[in-house]
Amino acid sequence: MKKAFILLAAVILCGVANAQYYYYTNAAPWDGNKAYSINVGTDFSITPRNFGELTTDLVSTPGLAASFRYEGDKNISEKLSWGYQVELSYLSQNFSYNKTQTEYPTSSSTQAVDVTEYATLKWWDGQLDLRLSFSYWLNDNIELQAAAGIFYGVVYGVSGETYKEITATHTEIPGTRDTVNVPANIFSFDMGVSTMLQCKYFFNENFFVSLSARDNIGLNFFGDDFEGTGLSSKGGQRGVIMAGVGYKFIK
Repeated sequence: MKKAFILLAAVILCGVANAQYYYYTNAAPWDGNKAYSINVGTDFSITPRNFGELTTDLVSTPGLAASFRYEGDKNISEKLSWGYQVELSYLSQNFSYNKTQTEYPTSSSTQAVDVTEYATLKWWDGQLDLRLSFSYWLNDNIELQAAAGIFYGVVYGVSGETYKEITATHTEIPGTRDTVNVPANIFSFDMGVSTMLQCKYFFNENFFVSLSARDNIGLNFFGDDFEGTGLSSKGGQRGVIMAGVGYKFIK
């Protein structure tokens, strides 16, 4: 399965590269329509991401998603068009867990008690998506669009903290609070398949609003743990739902 995904990614990348080369070198460059939009919404987990030993205990909370999306398209007929998309996104999610077990809370304790460990983590990344798209116009105002391609995590970071408390009294145990701080790192090698469904409503020929739903399937190409923290950004399936506003230049 991964070989098929890798082949798909290679084909799409070659197609995008050839299109860009054609655009900048040919005497008659891409003469289709061009649309630019800003989008805001939420990023959430569909299947768990890999966070090492903590994976089964973590509870994910949807976070902020924002993107700048560029689209080029050409008409096939009055109702159909095809094109490509380039999208740069900021995506974030929050994770938390609490785990109770019986242990000696301090080195001087002579009696074991129930101790609960808590953790809160914020994971974010800057993601680049490249997709091919096909559109169908219901009427002069509504465009339905489906797109598929690949995504790549260009930059990422993680922050958060962990601590323990005595379960019965909710008293924090001194010396157990620890911070997790992985500053922005470039080239996470987080890659996968990116698909999207989008609906646009045009108020006139140029100005539009949109609602889009993305499905990102991580391929977990490389093993990585945030600099020894045991946390990994790889794998998992994520959804992104965003509303946008944009402008389309008609050729």
